[in-house]
Amino acid sequence: MTPDRPEGNQSGRRRPPTSAETVAFMVLGGIVTGLGIGAGIDWLLDTLPWMSVIGVFAGFALALYAIYLETK
Repeated sequence: MTPDRPEGNQSGRRRPPTSAETVAFMVLGGIVTGLGIGAGIDWLLDTLPWMSVIGVFAGFALALYAIYLETK
């Protein structure tokens, strides 16, 4: 008979909880990355500030999704 393992974690060890610092850096990183990509597209297409704004919101949304996956 084999011992039951918790689902989702093959080693049986618990992951440490996600700290507030990690969450803050994920949000900030997502926003800055989205802003950078949006500003680059704005510069190429001469559409200032539309792609920058869209990039900020997209970066924020992706950061929230990454936090969800991290804390799941």
